Amino acid sequence: MALLYRATRLKDRADTHVFTFVVTRSATREPDRDVTSKDFCCSHQRWAVAFSRTDASLGVYLVWRGACEGMRVYVDFTFTLLSRDHFTANEGFSGKQVRFSAGSAAQGRGRCITLAELTAKFADARGEFQLELTMSKVRTLYSCELRAPRLDTPPIAFAGFDWSVSASGGNKEPLTLRLVRLSGEGQRCRVRYALALGEGERRLHSGPLECVCDPEGRTPPWNPRPPSRILHKGVRLTVELVWARALAELAVSAAGRAATCYDRDKQAWALRCDTHSETVRLHMLYRDVHHVPRNHLRYVSWSAWLVRASPAPGEADADELPGAPFEHYYAQESADEGLMMETALRVEDISRAGCAFLHAGGELRVRLEWGDTYLLFQATYHVYDDLCRLHAHQMRREITALQAENYSLERQLFSYQKSLAYAQAQAGEPAGAEAAGRRSPAERSLSTDTEYA
Repeated sequence: MALLYRATRLKDRADTHVFTFVVTRSATREPDRDVTSKDFCCSHQRWAVAFSRTDASLGVYLVWRGACEGMRVYVDFTFTLLSRDHFTANEGFSGKQVRFSAGSAAQGRGRCITLAELTAKFADARGEFQLELTMSKVRTLYSCELRAPRLDTPPIAFAGFDWSVSASGGNKEPLTLRLVRLSGEGQRCRVRYALALGEGERRLHSGPLECVCDPEGRTPPWNPRPPSRILHKGVRLTVELVWARALAELAVSAAGRAATCYDRDKQAWALRCDTHSETVRLHMLYRDVHHVPRNHLRYVSWSAWLVRASPAPGEADADELPGAPFEHYYAQESADEGLMMETALRVEDISRAGCAFLHAGGELRVRLEWGDTYLLFQATYHVYDDLCRLHAHQMRREITALQAENYSLERQLFSYQKSLAYAQAQAGEPAGAEAAGRRSPAERSLSTDTEYA
């Protein structure tokens, strides 16, 4: 088996995710058994890691589970086998903007490493090894031809919902496009996407669009400028889906009565208002924490906003809570102690008339937006963690050594420049040009010739 052990989001521009798997000996010792990890989500798509074995080598593949006609996903990914001895001995392979589609849903390398080398350098005494998968710059694109009289796309699966692009207008009417959510009735969500019509120089692009779907799952219409018309020969439509996040809006009593909501996995949560400090705090409790499987961790992240009762024109309808997004790991317990979320709203303000966040009935409205959720193997610190900690310490030591070496070389360079300038001065040569290239100790301390993280 391949067990998802840890997941980390680096929160960089490329939206990099790092997944660590513990691969049991079945991947190498049972050639007739198909070894595949359970599905996991990254950038709102479902993925899995699969292994193939020959007599002498092991192959590793990234498998896209959400394949459908017309959709393609581009990913930068890297597979890394973690060495038991030193991080510089790690081995792996990578791909840049690798294309996944309905016809090629698995991408990887059939002969990643020989079984002999795997056993000698990466597997422990139990025959288990750790595999790290890094994914970044994930792009989801869907393309099809819009042709009268059919002006709706087939269903598009993304982020756990089904979507479609609906077009209206004809040869005499300007074209209007609208993204529509077909599933998840009664659940609100916020979506970010982009639309494009045509190809080449005549292509019309909407630019990034972001909105909250209305109760019927519709988004605001997009009218291409200059106005475009659908001809009988059709027009090429391209949709880029960036993300879609489920929303829940709760009416929380200021008196302390809890409000209940459910996340994307139908797990129950409770939110209670706490007024026992200078500012209002919101106490978030995981009611179904006892449903977390034994020997597993459930990682959950979310963001939260306080919704204004009557926002002024041009004013945001909600204020995000300080410290958002929030994240926590949950193991199986009889009850959850809860996580306290601070707000900037003072307790004394909610008892005054005209409080901007107090709604009818003395309630605060809180908007929750659910983020990543992972079910991770191994609920406690384990020997598997030693490997990553060892690599981290090794890298810190090597970086410290490189910084010291760089500083020593700069000191030598400064000393050589000083000696050269002195020698030129003794010989009566102009030292202006050379002096211009010298740096004072203060300047040297700001050197950017070599930078280390």
